[in-house]
Amino acid sequence: MKESKFTKLLRFKRWFKVKKIPIVPSFLDLFYRMLFSCDIPSSVVFGKGSKFAHHGLGCVIHPRAVIGSNCKLFQRVTIGSRNGEGPPILGNNVYVGAGACILGKITIGDNVKIGANSVVLKDIPDNCIVVGIPGKVVNISKAN
Repeated sequence: MKESKFTKLLRFKRWFKVKKIPIVPSFLDLFYRMLFSCDIPSSVVFGKGSKFAHHGLGCVIHPRAVIGSNCKLFQRVTIGSRNGEGPPILGNNVYVGAGACILGKITIGDNVKIGANSVVLKDIPDNCIVVGIPGKVVNISKAN
């Protein structure tokens, strides 16, 4: 999966944060908030090939979240902590539909598809499709 320009800018922002040059990440955070209404801190770890559809419009991501390789996140996705537990960890090749919420210190396995507007509060194994509020596994396949 080819990385989007938006994700490349997020990596660029993270590079400045790691090098302890605070003005560029702060400026880009403000720019993203004004233009796309999103809150994606520079401390978020993104795997290679991960991308945001619609430039992360309305997305909110916890600063310590980890997003695996080749993930695709649509607009209005929330990835955050729950009751101060800590952030989720997303595996590789995860598809997160529009408006989905992934909350708490949980792990999402590889090759998982999370449906639009789903609320995921528990660990999800590999190769699953999750839908609903709260998110329920509706399909487990051997290969996705």
